[in-house]
Amino acid sequence: MTHTHDPQTLHRANEDDVPALIAFDDFCYAYDETPALRHITLSISAGDSVVLMGDNGSGKSTLLKAICGLLFAQRGSYRFDGQEVTERSMRDLAFSKRLHQRIGFIFQDSDAQLFCASVEDEVAFGPRQMGLGEQEVAQRVEDACRLLGIEKLRKRAPYALSGGEKKRVAIACILSMNPDAFCFDEPLAGLDASTRLWLLGFLKQLHAAGKTLVIATHDQSLADEVADYFVYMGDHHGYEDRPHVHINQ
Repeated sequence: MTHTHDPQTLHRANEDDVPALIAFDDFCYAYDETPALRHITLSISAGDSVVLMGDNGSGKSTLLKAICGLLFAQRGSYRFDGQEVTERSMRDLAFSKRLHQRIGFIFQDSDAQLFCASVEDEVAFGPRQMGLGEQEVAQRVEDACRLLGIEKLRKRAPYALSGGEKKRVAIACILSMNPDAFCFDEPLAGLDASTRLWLLGFLKQLHAAGKTLVIATHDQSLADEVADYFVYMGDHHGYEDRPHVHINQ
C-alpha cells in the first residue's frame, strides 16, 4: 500500500500562509529498478526541525540527498524556496552554487566530507567556492571555529583527528557558508557520550536561531529532543503513519 499523506498534516498544526522552503510533489526515485522513494508529497517550512525515522533502506538518506540536489525526481518534482531543482537546473553553475550555499549536508561518515590538508583549509573551502574575498573568508573561518570549539585544531590534518573532532570540523565547514537549512544523516552515529551531548545542544541552538533542520536518525532520544514533527518512512519507501507522535511546542 502506498501512503501519500503529508506528515505536516498528520503530526503538527498547519500554519496558514507559511510558504514552504522545501516542497516535494509526488516525488519518486529508484536506484536502477529498485524503488527508493515513492510518491513523496511533503512541505517543510523555514525554521522547522524535522526528524526522518524508519528502518535501514526505507529512503531517509535518499530523501536528504534529494533535498540537497544530489539526485533528482524521476517522477514528480522538488522545489527549494519555490524554484524547481532538476538535473537541468543544476547544470546552471549560478543556480547550483546558490543551492549548495543555502543547504548544508553533514554526512554520517565525516571522512567522506573532509579532503583538505588542514582543518583551516576545510572550513575555508566553501566560502572560497562562494567567491568571497579573503578577508570575509578569514572571518567566517574564525567564527565557525570558535562556535564549534575547534580553534586549536586549525593547523591539524583532518585525517588525524578523532571521530568527534571530525564531526565538529564537518559541521564547521557547513556553518561557514551560513546556510538556511541543515541536513544531518545519523548525526550521533559513532560519537562518544560527551560529543553526543554537545551535538544535541548544538542542534537545539541551530533550531533556536531559526535554521531549518532535517535529520535522519534511528535515535529516538535525539528525535524526541529536537523534532517539531516526525516523518516516518515505511517499508514501501513512502510515509507510514505511526501512533507515536511527539511535537515540541
